Amino acid sequence: MKVKKVAFLLNEFPTLTETFILNQITFLIAKGIDVHIFSLYQGDFDQLHSQFQKYKLENKVTYVANICHSPLKRWMEATIFLNKEGFMKNIGALIKCVNPFYFGISGFKFTYFLYYSKMYPIKDYDLVHAHFGIMGAFFSRFTKIGFFKNMPFLVSFHGYDLTASQRVKSGKLYRKMFRNAKLITVNSRYSSKMLMSSEKDISLCIKILPMGVNTRFFNSPNFPKTQGSQDRQRFRMICAGRLISLKGADRALDILEILIKKFGLKNVDLVIIGEGPLRLKLEQVILEKRLKRNVHLLGARSQIEIKEELAGADLFIYPGRREVETGRAEAQGLVILEAQAMGLPIVAFDVGGISEGIQNNETGILVPPEDIDEFANCVTKLLLNPDQRKEMGKKAREFVVANFDIEILGQRLLDIYEEVLE
Repeated sequence: MKVKKVAFLLNEFPTLTETFILNQITFLIAKGIDVHIFSLYQGDFDQLHSQFQKYKLENKVTYVANICHSPLKRWMEATIFLNKEGFMKNIGALIKCVNPFYFGISGFKFTYFLYYSKMYPIKDYDLVHAHFGIMGAFFSRFTKIGFFKNMPFLVSFHGYDLTASQRVKSGKLYRKMFRNAKLITVNSRYSSKMLMSSEKDISLCIKILPMGVNTRFFNSPNFPKTQGSQDRQRFRMICAGRLISLKGADRALDILEILIKKFGLKNVDLVIIGEGPLRLKLEQVILEKRLKRNVHLLGARSQIEIKEELAGADLFIYPGRREVETGRAEAQGLVILEAQAMGLPIVAFDVGGISEGIQNNETGILVPPEDIDEFANCVTKLLLNPDQRKEMGKKAREFVVANFDIEILGQRLLDIYEEVLE
Protein backbone atom coordinates (compact mmCIF):
# COMPACT_ATOMS: atom_id res chain seq x y z
CA MET A 1 0.00 0.00 0.00
CA LYS A 2 1.38 3.41 -1.00
CA VAL A 3 1.69 5.93 1.80
CA LYS A 4 0.08 9.34 1.24
CA LYS A 5 0.00 10.98 4.67
CA VAL A 6 2.65 10.62 7.40
CA ALA A 7 2.59 12.05 10.93
CA PHE A 8 6.04 12.59 12.47
CA LEU A 9 6.22 12.49 16.25
CA LEU A 10 9.22 14.38 17.67
CA ASN A 11 10.35 15.61 21.05
CA GLU A 12 11.56 18.99 19.78
CA PHE A 13 11.41 20.79 16.45
CA PRO A 14 13.28 22.43 14.84
CA THR A 15 16.71 21.47 16.11
CA LEU A 16 20.00 22.31 14.44
CA THR A 17 21.57 18.95 15.34
CA GLU A 18 18.88 16.61 13.96
CA THR A 19 19.43 17.15 10.25
CA PHE A 20 18.74 13.49 9.55
CA ILE A 21 15.09 13.91 10.58
CA LEU A 22 14.76 17.08 8.53
CA ASN A 23 16.18 15.24 5.52
CA GLN A 24 13.50 12.55 5.84
CA ILE A 25 10.71 15.10 6.16
CA THR A 26 11.79 17.19 3.17
CA PHE A 27 12.39 14.09 1.03
CA LEU A 28 8.82 12.93 1.66
CA ILE A 29 7.36 16.37 0.96
CA ALA A 30 9.33 16.55 -2.30
CA LYS A 31 7.78 13.22 -3.26
CA GLY A 32 4.29 14.68 -2.83
CA ILE A 33 3.53 13.07 0.53
CA ASP A 34 1.49 15.04 3.05
CA VAL A 35 3.67 15.34 6.17
CA HIS A 36 2.71 16.88 9.48
CA ILE A 37 4.98 17.17 12.50
CA PHE A 38 3.63 16.67 16.01
CA SER A 39 6.37 17.94 18.31
CA LEU A 40 6.17 18.05 22.09
CA TYR A 41 8.22 21.21 22.36
CA GLN A 42 9.36 24.15 20.27
CA GLY A 43 12.99 24.07 19.23
CA ASP A 44 15.50 26.83 18.58
CA PHE A 45 14.25 29.33 16.01
CA ASP A 46 17.38 31.48 16.24
CA GLN A 47 19.31 29.12 13.97
CA LEU A 48 17.37 27.31 11.26
CA HIS A 49 18.39 25.08 8.38
CA SER A 50 17.51 26.49 4.97
CA GLN A 51 15.04 23.63 4.34
CA PHE A 52 12.84 24.91 7.17
CA GLN A 53 11.99 28.06 5.25
CA LYS A 54 12.13 26.44 1.81
CA TYR A 55 9.42 23.89 2.68
CA LYS A 56 7.50 26.30 4.96
CA LEU A 57 7.66 23.80 7.80
CA GLU A 58 6.32 26.32 10.30
CA ASN A 59 2.91 25.58 8.72
CA LYS A 60 3.35 21.84 9.21
CA VAL A 61 3.99 21.71 12.97
CA THR A 62 1.69 21.22 15.96
CA TYR A 63 3.25 21.71 19.39
CA VAL A 64 1.60 19.08 21.58
CA ALA A 65 2.83 20.30 24.97
CA ASN A 66 1.95 23.93 24.24
CA ILE A 67 -0.89 24.10 26.79
CA CYS A 68 -1.95 26.65 29.41
CA HIS A 69 -0.84 26.47 33.03
CA SER A 70 -4.14 27.84 34.36
CA PRO A 71 -6.58 25.03 35.42
CA LEU A 72 -9.55 27.15 34.26
CA LYS A 73 -8.04 27.76 30.83
CA ARG A 74 -7.21 24.08 30.52
CA TRP A 75 -10.82 23.16 31.24
CA MET A 76 -12.00 25.76 28.71
CA GLU A 77 -9.62 24.38 26.09
CA ALA A 78 -10.85 20.84 26.75
CA THR A 79 -14.47 22.01 26.49
CA ILE A 80 -13.81 23.75 23.17
CA PHE A 81 -12.29 20.55 21.79
CA LEU A 82 -15.24 18.42 22.97
CA ASN A 83 -17.73 20.80 21.40
CA LYS A 84 -15.82 20.92 18.15
CA GLU A 85 -15.04 17.23 17.70
CA GLY A 86 -18.10 15.73 19.36
CA PHE A 87 -18.82 15.32 23.07
CA MET A 88 -20.14 11.77 22.92
CA LYS A 89 -17.33 10.66 20.61
CA ASN A 90 -14.58 11.91 22.93
CA ILE A 91 -16.03 11.79 26.46
CA GLY A 92 -14.52 8.31 26.83
CA ALA A 93 -11.09 9.74 26.02
CA LEU A 94 -11.58 12.44 28.66
CA ILE A 95 -12.46 9.85 31.30
CA LYS A 96 -9.43 7.70 30.43
CA CYS A 97 -7.07 10.68 30.46
CA VAL A 98 -8.05 11.85 33.95
CA ASN A 99 -7.20 8.40 35.35
CA PRO A 100 -4.61 9.12 38.09
CA PHE A 101 -3.58 5.45 38.25
CA TYR A 102 -2.27 5.68 34.68
CA PHE A 103 -1.33 9.32 34.18
CA GLY A 104 -0.72 10.36 37.79
CA ILE A 105 -1.50 13.88 38.95
CA SER A 106 -1.24 15.07 35.36
CA GLY A 107 -4.52 13.30 34.69
CA PHE A 108 -6.41 15.60 37.05
CA LYS A 109 -4.80 18.59 35.36
CA PHE A 110 -6.19 17.51 31.94
CA THR A 111 -2.58 17.41 30.70
CA TYR A 112 -2.89 14.18 28.75
CA PHE A 113 -6.36 14.94 27.47
CA LEU A 114 -5.03 18.18 26.01
CA TYR A 115 -2.10 16.24 24.53
CA TYR A 116 -4.67 13.91 23.00
CA SER A 117 -6.64 16.86 21.62
CA LYS A 118 -3.50 18.27 19.97
CA MET A 119 -2.71 14.88 18.41
CA TYR A 120 -6.32 14.17 17.42
CA PRO A 121 -5.69 14.89 13.69
CA ILE A 122 -3.28 11.93 13.65
CA LYS A 123 -6.35 9.72 13.07
CA ASP A 124 -6.49 11.02 9.48
CA TYR A 125 -2.93 9.95 8.61
CA ASP A 126 -1.74 6.65 7.18
CA LEU A 127 0.90 6.06 9.83
CA VAL A 128 2.89 7.61 12.66
CA HIS A 129 6.69 7.75 12.58
CA ALA A 130 8.12 8.41 16.05
CA HIS A 131 11.77 9.43 16.29
CA PHE A 132 13.73 8.27 19.37
CA GLY A 133 12.53 5.61 21.76
CA ILE A 134 11.08 8.07 24.26
CA MET A 135 8.62 9.42 21.67
CA GLY A 136 7.58 5.92 20.69
CA ALA A 137 6.96 5.25 24.37
CA PHE A 138 4.98 8.50 24.66
CA PHE A 139 2.67 7.50 21.79
CA SER A 140 2.29 4.00 23.23
CA ARG A 141 0.79 5.43 26.41
CA PHE A 142 -2.17 6.47 24.29
CA THR A 143 -2.42 3.38 22.09
CA LYS A 144 -2.37 1.12 25.15
CA ILE A 145 -5.63 2.62 26.43
CA GLY A 146 -7.33 2.47 23.06
CA PHE A 147 -6.51 5.83 21.42
CA PHE A 148 -5.44 5.76 17.76
CA LYS A 149 -6.20 2.06 18.06
CA ASN A 150 -5.80 1.11 14.41
CA MET A 151 -3.00 3.54 13.63
CA PRO A 152 0.15 1.77 12.37
CA PHE A 153 3.29 3.28 13.83
CA LEU A 154 7.02 2.71 13.73
CA VAL A 155 9.80 3.97 15.97
CA SER A 156 13.32 5.02 14.94
CA PHE A 157 16.11 4.58 17.50
CA HIS A 158 19.26 6.67 17.12
CA GLY A 159 21.70 5.42 19.74
CA TYR A 160 21.48 7.35 22.98
CA ASP A 161 17.96 6.00 23.52
CA LEU A 162 19.46 2.48 23.63
CA THR A 163 22.09 3.07 26.30
CA ALA A 164 21.86 1.18 29.59
CA SER A 165 20.96 4.31 31.58
CA GLN A 166 18.18 5.26 29.17
CA ARG A 167 16.79 1.71 29.13
CA VAL A 168 16.64 1.67 32.93
CA LYS A 169 14.98 5.09 32.94
CA SER A 170 12.41 4.16 30.26
CA GLY A 171 12.29 0.36 30.61
CA LYS A 172 8.59 -0.01 31.37
CA LEU A 173 7.64 2.53 28.72
CA TYR A 174 9.76 0.75 26.13
CA ARG A 175 8.11 -2.57 26.88
CA LYS A 176 4.69 -1.05 26.19
CA MET A 177 6.03 0.43 22.98
CA PHE A 178 7.43 -2.89 21.75
CA ARG A 179 4.01 -4.43 22.23
CA ASN A 180 2.26 -1.71 20.23
CA ALA A 181 4.68 -0.56 17.51
CA LYS A 182 4.62 -2.39 14.21
CA LEU A 183 8.27 -1.95 13.25
CA ILE A 184 11.53 -0.54 14.62
CA THR A 185 14.32 1.13 12.65
CA VAL A 186 17.89 1.63 13.88
CA ASN A 187 20.65 3.67 12.26
CA SER A 188 23.41 1.03 12.26
CA ARG A 189 24.25 -2.61 12.90
CA TYR A 190 25.82 -1.42 16.14
CA SER A 191 22.45 0.03 17.26
CA SER A 192 20.69 -3.16 16.21
CA LYS A 193 23.00 -5.23 18.42
CA MET A 194 22.38 -2.85 21.33
CA LEU A 195 18.64 -3.22 20.89
CA MET A 196 18.72 -6.99 20.60
CA SER A 197 21.00 -7.37 23.62
CA SER A 198 18.71 -5.23 25.77
CA GLU A 199 15.40 -6.67 24.54
CA LYS A 200 16.06 -10.37 24.07
CA ASP A 201 12.37 -11.24 23.74
CA ILE A 202 11.60 -8.59 21.16
CA SER A 203 9.54 -10.02 18.30
CA LEU A 204 9.20 -6.82 16.27
CA CYS A 205 10.70 -6.46 12.84
CA ILE A 206 13.94 -4.43 13.02
CA LYS A 207 15.23 -2.59 9.96
CA ILE A 208 18.57 -0.82 9.59
CA LEU A 209 18.01 2.65 8.15
CA PRO A 210 21.11 4.85 8.39
CA MET A 211 20.92 8.62 8.50
CA GLY A 212 21.17 10.06 5.01
CA VAL A 213 23.16 12.92 3.46
CA ASN A 214 22.08 15.39 0.83
CA THR A 215 25.08 14.81 -1.45
CA ARG A 216 23.95 17.49 -3.87
CA PHE A 217 24.23 20.06 -1.09
CA PHE A 218 27.34 18.58 0.52
CA ASN A 219 29.48 18.68 -2.60
CA SER A 220 32.82 20.33 -3.26
CA PRO A 221 33.53 20.10 -7.01
CA ASN A 222 37.11 19.17 -7.92
CA PHE A 223 38.02 18.91 -4.23
CA PRO A 224 40.02 22.18 -4.09
CA LYS A 225 41.06 21.83 -0.46
CA THR A 226 44.40 20.05 -1.04
CA GLN A 227 45.50 22.82 -3.38
CA GLY A 228 44.31 25.50 -0.99
CA SER A 229 46.36 24.11 1.89
CA GLN A 230 49.54 24.34 -0.15
CA ASP A 231 48.82 27.96 -1.08
CA ARG A 232 48.28 29.13 2.47
CA GLN A 233 51.01 26.90 3.94
CA ARG A 234 48.73 25.86 6.79
CA PHE A 235 46.81 22.67 7.33
CA ARG A 236 43.22 22.81 8.49
CA MET A 237 41.41 19.95 10.20
CA ILE A 238 37.81 19.90 11.40
CA CYS A 239 36.16 18.34 14.44
CA ALA A 240 32.38 18.79 14.70
CA GLY A 241 29.67 17.68 17.09
CA ARG A 242 28.01 18.59 20.34
CA LEU A 243 30.61 19.47 22.95
CA ILE A 244 30.08 16.47 25.21
CA SER A 245 32.46 13.77 26.41
CA LEU A 246 31.15 11.25 23.87
CA LYS A 247 32.28 13.34 20.86
CA GLY A 248 35.82 13.77 22.18
CA ALA A 249 36.58 17.41 21.36
CA ASP A 250 38.84 17.48 24.43
CA ARG A 251 40.94 14.69 22.90
CA ALA A 252 41.18 16.67 19.68
CA LEU A 253 43.19 19.19 21.69
CA ASP A 254 45.48 16.43 22.99
CA ILE A 255 46.01 15.22 19.42
CA LEU A 256 46.79 18.74 18.22
CA GLU A 257 49.34 19.15 21.02
CA ILE A 258 51.10 15.96 19.88
CA LEU A 259 51.13 17.18 16.27
CA ILE A 260 52.82 20.39 17.32
CA LYS A 261 55.24 19.16 20.00
CA LYS A 262 56.12 15.67 18.78
CA PHE A 263 55.85 16.00 15.00
CA GLY A 264 56.68 19.69 14.71
CA LEU A 265 53.53 20.58 12.76
CA LYS A 266 53.06 24.09 14.06
CA ASN A 267 51.15 25.12 10.92
CA VAL A 268 47.99 23.13 11.80
CA ASP A 269 44.66 24.80 12.55
CA LEU A 270 42.00 22.85 14.43
CA VAL A 271 38.44 24.05 13.84
CA ILE A 272 35.92 22.80 16.42
CA ILE A 273 32.26 23.21 15.47
CA GLY A 274 29.57 22.68 18.08
CA GLU A 275 28.23 23.88 21.39
CA GLY A 276 27.71 22.13 24.70
CA PRO A 277 28.66 21.74 28.37
CA LEU A 278 32.37 21.14 27.66
CA ARG A 279 32.84 24.60 26.12
CA LEU A 280 34.36 26.25 29.22
CA LYS A 281 36.63 23.28 29.87
CA LEU A 282 37.90 23.40 26.27
CA GLU A 283 38.62 27.12 26.55
CA GLN A 284 40.61 26.48 29.73
CA VAL A 285 42.61 23.61 28.20
CA ILE A 286 43.39 25.71 25.12
CA LEU A 287 44.96 28.34 27.36
CA GLU A 288 46.81 25.79 29.49
CA LYS A 289 48.27 24.03 26.45
CA ARG A 290 49.01 27.36 24.71
CA LEU A 291 47.01 26.37 21.65
CA LYS A 292 45.05 29.60 21.19
CA ARG A 293 46.82 30.41 17.91
CA ASN A 294 45.90 27.01 16.45
CA VAL A 295 42.36 26.37 17.72
CA HIS A 296 39.15 28.00 16.52
CA LEU A 297 36.03 27.32 18.61
CA LEU A 298 33.18 28.27 16.30
CA GLY A 299 30.17 27.19 18.36
CA ALA A 300 26.98 25.89 16.72
CA ARG A 301 26.72 26.42 12.98
CA SER A 302 24.07 26.00 10.29
CA GLN A 303 24.41 23.46 7.48
CA ILE A 304 25.59 26.16 5.08
CA GLU A 305 28.26 27.32 7.50
CA ILE A 306 29.39 23.74 8.20
CA LYS A 307 29.64 23.12 4.47
CA GLU A 308 31.81 26.21 4.04
CA GLU A 309 34.15 25.07 6.80
CA LEU A 310 34.41 21.56 5.34
CA ALA A 311 35.12 23.00 1.89
CA GLY A 312 38.19 24.79 3.23
CA ALA A 313 39.57 21.88 5.25
CA ASP A 314 42.16 19.20 4.56
CA LEU A 315 40.99 16.53 6.98
CA PHE A 316 38.11 15.62 9.28
CA ILE A 317 38.81 13.97 12.64
CA TYR A 318 36.51 12.09 15.00
CA PRO A 319 38.25 11.49 18.36
CA GLY A 320 35.13 10.15 20.08
CA ARG A 321 35.00 7.67 22.94
CA ARG A 322 32.72 5.22 24.71
CA GLU A 323 31.49 6.92 27.87
CA VAL A 324 32.38 4.97 30.99
CA GLU A 325 29.37 6.15 33.00
CA THR A 326 26.70 5.40 30.39
CA GLY A 327 28.39 2.89 28.08
CA ARG A 328 27.28 5.12 25.23
CA ALA A 329 29.21 5.50 21.96
CA GLU A 330 28.40 7.13 18.63
CA ALA A 331 25.86 4.94 16.85
CA GLN A 332 26.57 6.26 13.36
CA GLY A 333 27.93 9.80 13.03
CA LEU A 334 26.18 11.86 10.34
CA VAL A 335 28.81 14.58 10.19
CA ILE A 336 31.42 11.99 9.20
CA LEU A 337 29.32 11.19 6.14
CA GLU A 338 28.83 14.89 5.37
CA ALA A 339 32.59 15.44 5.51
CA GLN A 340 33.24 12.51 3.17
CA ALA A 341 30.56 13.81 0.78
CA MET A 342 32.65 17.00 0.63
CA GLY A 343 35.69 14.96 -0.38
CA LEU A 344 37.42 14.92 3.00
CA PRO A 345 39.28 11.85 4.28
CA ILE A 346 38.57 10.87 7.88
CA VAL A 347 40.70 9.83 10.82
CA ALA A 348 38.51 8.38 13.59
CA PHE A 349 38.62 6.20 16.66
CA ASP A 350 36.93 2.88 15.94
CA VAL A 351 34.12 3.11 18.50
CA GLY A 352 30.41 2.36 18.32
CA GLY A 353 29.07 2.33 14.77
CA ILE A 354 31.72 4.65 13.31
CA SER A 355 33.32 1.87 11.26
CA GLU A 356 30.04 1.39 9.34
CA GLY A 357 30.42 4.84 7.79
CA ILE A 358 34.11 4.63 6.83
CA GLN A 359 36.01 2.28 4.54
CA ASN A 360 39.22 1.75 6.47
CA ASN A 361 42.36 2.76 4.52
CA GLU A 362 40.14 3.68 1.55
CA THR A 363 38.03 6.67 2.62
CA GLY A 364 39.70 7.21 5.97
CA ILE A 365 41.66 5.58 8.75
CA LEU A 366 40.18 3.84 11.79
CA VAL A 367 42.36 4.01 14.88
CA PRO A 368 42.12 1.64 17.88
CA PRO A 369 40.16 3.36 20.67
CA GLU A 370 42.20 5.42 23.16
CA ASP A 371 45.44 5.28 21.13
CA ILE A 372 45.95 9.02 20.85
CA ASP A 373 49.58 8.73 19.73
CA GLU A 374 48.61 6.49 16.80
CA PHE A 375 45.77 8.86 15.97
CA ALA A 376 48.22 11.78 15.78
CA ASN A 377 50.60 9.65 13.72
CA CYS A 378 47.85 8.87 11.16
CA VAL A 379 46.84 12.52 10.98
CA THR A 380 50.46 13.53 10.37
CA LYS A 381 50.92 11.02 7.54
CA LEU A 382 47.77 12.23 5.78
CA LEU A 383 48.53 15.93 6.20
CA LEU A 384 52.00 15.45 4.72
CA ASN A 385 50.72 13.39 1.79
CA PRO A 386 48.38 15.53 -0.37
CA ASP A 387 48.10 12.87 -3.09
CA GLN A 388 46.84 10.29 -0.60
CA ARG A 389 44.40 12.81 0.85
CA LYS A 390 43.09 13.62 -2.61
CA GLU A 391 42.64 9.96 -3.54
CA MET A 392 40.96 9.15 -0.21
CA GLY A 393 38.72 12.18 -0.56
CA LYS A 394 37.60 11.09 -4.03
CA LYS A 395 36.76 7.60 -2.79
CA ALA A 396 35.05 9.06 0.28
CA ARG A 397 32.55 11.00 -1.80
CA GLU A 398 31.89 8.04 -4.09
CA PHE A 399 31.27 5.85 -1.03
CA VAL A 400 28.73 8.23 0.52
CA VAL A 401 26.92 8.91 -2.77
CA ALA A 402 26.53 5.18 -3.39
CA ASN A 403 25.45 4.20 0.12
CA PHE A 404 24.12 7.14 2.15
CA ASP A 405 22.52 9.62 -0.23
CA ILE A 406 19.10 10.81 1.01
CA GLU A 407 17.45 9.72 -2.24
CA ILE A 408 18.61 6.14 -1.74
CA LEU A 409 17.74 6.04 1.94
CA GLY A 410 14.53 7.99 1.34
CA GLN A 411 13.34 5.29 -1.04
CA ARG A 412 14.25 2.69 1.57
CA LEU A 413 12.12 4.63 4.06
CA LEU A 414 9.17 4.52 1.64
CA ASP A 415 9.64 0.76 1.30
CA ILE A 416 9.55 0.45 5.09
CA TYR A 417 6.36 2.52 5.24
CA GLU A 418 4.72 0.20 2.71
CA GLU A 419 5.75 -2.78 4.83
CA VAL A 420 4.19 -1.17 7.90
CA LEU A 421 0.94 -0.62 6.01
CA GLU A 422 0.70 -4.18 4.70
